[in-house]
Amino acid sequence: MAKVEVVMDERALLARAMLNLRLIKLSWALFFILIGASWILESLEKINGDQMWALIYAGSGGILLLLNLLRIILKLNISRFTTGLGFLGVLMGVVNYNSPNSISIWAAAVLIIGFSMLLGALKR
Repeated sequence: MAKVEVVMDERALLARAMLNLRLIKLSWALFFILIGASWILESLEKINGDQMWALIYAGSGGILLLLNLLRIILKLNISRFTTGLGFLGVLMGVVNYNSPNSISIWAAAVLIIGFSMLLGALKR
C-alpha cells in the first residue's frame, strides 16, 4: 500500500501565516481599545482603580481566549501559553472584581507556568 503524504504548497502556507498575523493584529487592536476605554472610565469616575484592573485582566484574558478559539475554528495552530494566560486573566479579573487585592497576579502567573510545565513533562 502506498503512503500518501499531504503537502501544502508555499502559497497555502503563506496564506495561513498571513491569516494568523491578521488575527494577532486584531487582538492587539482590541487590547489597546480595552486599555483606553478602561482609563477613560476611571478618569470619568465611573469605575475605581480596582475595578479598572479587574476589567483589564478579564478583558485581556477574554481576548487571548477568543484569539485561540478563532485559531481552532480556522484550523490554525493554537498557543498553549496564550490559552493559559487567557484563563489566568479571566480568573484574575473575576477574583479582583469580587475581592480586590486578594491574590497576587505574579503568584498566579508563576503557578500557571508551573502547571503548564508539569503537564508538558508528564505528557512526554
